[in-house]
Amino acid sequence: MPVPLELQKPFVSTPEYLANLRAYKKTKHQIAFGWLGGSGGDGKFASLQKRWEGVPDSLDIVSLWGGIPTAGSPQMAAMRSAQTDRGIKVVYVKFADDELIAPFEKSPNGIKLLAKALADTLTKNNIDGFDIDYEPNVGGGSWTFFKVKSNMTLLLKELSAFMGPKAGTGKLLIVDGEVNYLEAAAGPLLDYAIAQAYYTTNAAGLQSRYNAIASWCPPEKFIVTEDFEAGWKTGGSSYQDAIYGTIPSLIGMAYWQPTQGRKGGAGTYHMEYEYANTPDYKYLRQAIQIMNPAVH
Repeated sequence: MPVPLELQKPFVSTPEYLANLRAYKKTKHQIAFGWLGGSGGDGKFASLQKRWEGVPDSLDIVSLWGGIPTAGSPQMAAMRSAQTDRGIKVVYVKFADDELIAPFEKSPNGIKLLAKALADTLTKNNIDGFDIDYEPNVGGGSWTFFKVKSNMTLLLKELSAFMGPKAGTGKLLIVDGEVNYLEAAAGPLLDYAIAQAYYTTNAAGLQSRYNAIASWCPPEKFIVTEDFEAGWKTGGSSYQDAIYGTIPSLIGMAYWQPTQGRKGGAGTYHMEYEYANTPDYKYLRQAIQIMNPAVH
């Protein structure tokens, strides 16, 4: 006979703790962001690594790198709990490559219809926003249509009727990747611009990335991220800090601030890989604590 699968059981939080956690999420602070490769499916995994219950409570925004959970599944219920009980915002993510526009006409009207379809996806699935992965020069596949900057700007303008700072809906509009390739008109339309600052080794490298968009992106909208698909065991690459010496790059990102003001936050790609560290998510938790020290 098959042996029953023994599931890891998540920590059970008190109502008071959860209320305080949600209140914290509403304050102005440097946010913690992560792309979660285990976001989708039905959640029937023994380990918490690919289940929403394993995501650290202090995460502010999780991008659904593994897709939207299966409707009616334990994974969907756990994601809903993360949203409602722990105040975690979840965002749908898609590449802005030629596949994105493929079902529609390559025209202004086609872009308008695409924006409406994406907004409908958020509404249908009760998702808190949209994360556009924009890599027209370095991403794989075909990127001809939205590599034209005016087309990308028009997409953001059409989306801004449904999400982002101008919409008034509370839905987030985020671009990650080659944010330096965006037109300045994107600035007022976005909640966050996220740099894939992978393997950055010092503050000068991070500052250079921000300077490239500083004319249109306030520092509090700028988030830096590290690749934990490759670097989860060590907290990223080796980073030279003027005060702390040689430290993991994610920790360097947490300490770093643009010369122009406080940054928006920091995070990791394939955050779930770090669940295997001891303690789980040790580098991400340390980064969160550096950016937002606990008040005792």
